[in-house]
Order: sequence, then C-alpha cells, then structure tokens
Amino acid sequence: MHPKLAIATACTLAGVLALTGPVRAQDLEPAEARWHEVDVDAVMALLAEIPTQRAGYRSPEDAQGLRQAEELVLDRLRAMGLEPQTQEVPLPERLAQITPEEAPTPRNIWVDLPGEGELASEWLVVMAHTDAYFGSPGADDNGTGVVALLEAARLLSERSRQRSIRLLFTTLEETGLIGAREHVVEHLEPAVDRGELSIYGAISLEMLGYYSDEPGSQRSPLPPMEGFQPPDRGDFLAILGVKRHQPFTQALAAAMLDAEPEAGVLAIDFFVVPPPDLMRSDHAEFLIRGWPGAMLTDTANFRNPNYHTADDTVETIDRDRFARAISQVIGAIDTLADPPPDETDPTKKHDAETP
Repeated sequence: MHPKLAIATACTLAGVLALTGPVRAQDLEPAEARWHEVDVDAVMALLAEIPTQRAGYRSPEDAQGLRQAEELVLDRLRAMGLEPQTQEVPLPERLAQITPEEAPTPRNIWVDLPGEGELASEWLVVMAHTDAYFGSPGADDNGTGVVALLEAARLLSERSRQRSIRLLFTTLEETGLIGAREHVVEHLEPAVDRGELSIYGAISLEMLGYYSDEPGSQRSPLPPMEGFQPPDRGDFLAILGVKRHQPFTQALAAAMLDAEPEAGVLAIDFFVVPPPDLMRSDHAEFLIRGWPGAMLTDTANFRNPNYHTADDTVETIDRDRFARAISQVIGAIDTLADPPPDETDPTKKHDAETP
C-alpha cells in the first residue's frame, strides 16, 4: 500500500448501518455462505512462495525478486488453463536507481473472464499489486492481495457470468501507483473512450491478512462523535470509497456479508470529495476518472504494527481469517459480476463525471 493513509471512519451499508462500527450478517437478514471453504493450507503455502525482496527499483536484487513474483503469478495462472497478458511498465527516470542491464522491466499481468449477455460490456476490475515496500517482506502488503486474486482466478475461471471481469496484478504501486496508471492510460481509458466497454467498478485488494480481537488494536484518526463510535478492535475488513459511488461500495459490502456471514465489514464511503489519503492505492486511478472504485483493506498502519517493516512476514498473518477474507472477496466478485435476475441492481448505471 502506498504510504500516508488516513482513514476517516464512518460507514453506510444499503441504508441500514448506523455509524457505530463494522457490521456482520447477524445484524442484517440471515444469509448462507454460498462459497465453499478456501484451501487455507494451499493459500498459506503460496503466500510463503512469494519472494520477500521485491521493491522493484531500489536494487538489482529487488528487481529480480519482483520478476520472480511475476513469474510465480504467470505460472499459476497458466496452470489453471488461463492465458495471462502482460504490459511492461518502465520506471520514470527520476526513480530509476538501477540500469536496464541490471534488472528486467516490471510488468502488469492480467486475465480476462468475459461476461455473457447484455451486461458483458460492463467490466469489474479487481486488482492487487505484486511489489512490496523497500526493506519489507510484504506478506500482508501485499502478498495477501496477490494470493487472494490468484484464488479468485482459480475459483471463478470456470464459471459463467453476465459482467466481464479483469483480474489485474499491478506493479510499482509502492512508487506512486505507476503500474495501475499505465494500465488505465494504455488499455482501459482508450477502450472506454471508443465506447467498447464501461467500467462497472474497480476493487483494490490491499492488505487482507492481519486481525486482532484485542481492545485498542484498531486505531482511528477520528474521535467519537454523535452517532459514531470508532471501532477499537481490528477484526474486520474496511471498504474505502466515496459518497457518489455508494451504490457500488454498499453492493460490495452486502455481497461480502452474503458470502461470509460471520465476517465484519466496515464501509467508509461518505466523502463527497476523496481526501488525498484515501487515494493511495490503485483504485485511485479509477476514482479520478469518475469510475466507481474502492479499496478493500485491513487498514494497514491503523492496525498492523508490521506495516512497511521487516516484520511484515507470513508468520503474522491470521490464516483462518485471511482464508475467510478470500472467500468474502470471491463471493462478492461473483455476485457483482452475476447479479440475480430477479433483483434490481442499484449499481448498473454510474455517473461518469469526475468526483
């Protein structure tokens, strides 16, 4: 996750949430999880395979580690029978501290899961960045997002759907969202301008594996106020978005709860104009173009003491709740991409003006 996060903690969910903290399905109508259990042992083994030195631009070793992480992603996708595409993302000269002879050029990687029917031209983009912060093994930030996206590819690739899905592994997020920006500029924006597709929504998977039930384990920059009590336990996932895209963020939250009823979800989407700190992950490249976007996160440095340090290791990940988070993500993607035909979808249309 790109630095300088500040989370303003307020929440809405389809008009039923009070500003009191994360909601769980027992607070709503009863629902059954529709997704089978994620293979937690396989998930954790894959997380341990990701190279722990992959900042991408600080040294030849980091660049080589990032290339190894890319190859791991490509190998896994191909083993699923998918055909991933790649995009080279050259470093700006102001950032390059190594020469092309010393290290390979970083790459974005993606696979498309086309939809069927009248909604097929609407695309749901789900992203996770493969690079890590310099000096950090990056297990939570963002190995967890990468593993979740690979599991989504495995479980979703053989299903049909109405909307199209792009699973996008971005590069150089930690150096200023460079990979996401290059992908949007080169691949998505021209297609939207030509009327070939529209962006239904984008989700950035940004740290999904650190949790705590201890009082005081969750911090917030906002003090208690009328109608709002900041949660003090780090036992939920947060969805960060903006007010004008609440139909998308609230649908995402509801779908996550439907997939995993026992897991907490906090939708933070009341901003009329997104503050700079909300724009620090890859979804920002969608928000600035007026496309619906959200970051899904365990709140990084407001919970995880290992954020951007050498202690962000696999051993610190809560394996069971991480597996549940993956199930939440996959169930939500499936619901958003394939809405039930007997339900009115509040997120089908979005205003395209810049927020």
